[in-house]
Amino acid sequence: MSQHFTDLRLNTGRGNSGEESFWPSFTDIMTVIVMIFLIAMLVLLINNMDLVKRLQATLAAERTAHEQVLSTSSLNRDLQARLADTQNQLDMLRMQLMNTGEERDRLAEQLAQNRSELAASQDTARQLQDELAGERDRRSELETQVAGLSRQRDEQQQRLQALEQDKQQTASRLAALQGDFESLKVKYDKLVRPARTAVGKYVVNVRILRQGDTIIRAVQSPQDKQFTRVSEARMFEELDKLHAAHPKDMYVRIIFPDKSGLSYAEAWTMTETLLKKYDYYYREVPLDSTNGK
Repeated sequence: MSQHFTDLRLNTGRGNSGEESFWPSFTDIMTVIVMIFLIAMLVLLINNMDLVKRLQATLAAERTAHEQVLSTSSLNRDLQARLADTQNQLDMLRMQLMNTGEERDRLAEQLAQNRSELAASQDTARQLQDELAGERDRRSELETQVAGLSRQRDEQQQRLQALEQDKQQTASRLAALQGDFESLKVKYDKLVRPARTAVGKYVVNVRILRQGDTIIRAVQSPQDKQFTRVSEARMFEELDKLHAAHPKDMYVRIIFPDKSGLSYAEAWTMTETLLKKYDYYYREVPLDSTNGK
């Protein structure tokens, strides 16, 4: 009877063998998947680190560029301020050069006149000396004449004394002319003076121009961002107040715009008045002495 039935244990054994071979294969597949996932995560982390480094480098470059832009802007502002100050100094020097040229011509003309007067005085002195020698000769001749000519001799002596006085007066005048010449030379030498600078000073800008018959004045202190239009009395009040706060380092910059409508004499008078009264430099060195007056 046993030969007619199938052995079920054989099938059962085969089934167990198939289950045992399935789970190792599944484990290997999952291991490969996990390894692929880990490798992908590693690649992503490396890429993220590279991106972070690039981003940090980009941010650092942006900061450097921004700092360079700020530095360039500050340098441009400094250069513009120095250019404006240099232009103002150039205008002042140009005005002073014009005035110095006129004063130099006047001094040269006066010097030539003084030299001419000195030469004339020297000629007069030589003539007086010649006359004195002649009078002495005449006196010697008169002394040999009769006693009756004594009166005429006395008159000649009086004339001689007058000539002596004229000679002394001429010598005094010659000495005075020489003193005037030396004084003019000293004043001419004073035309060269130390430079005036706005570096380290409290700079106050004053802008003056004419519109029609009206003179417009505006003041700007270092604390102000723009000019403030004021009347003449108000301008002096503001400058008095600023000068009281900065008596030793106040630098007055006077600006006459192009086509200001002011004549040279008006501009120079206003400039001289303000600089003498408020500017540190011209309060220490009077403006008249620098012009040779």
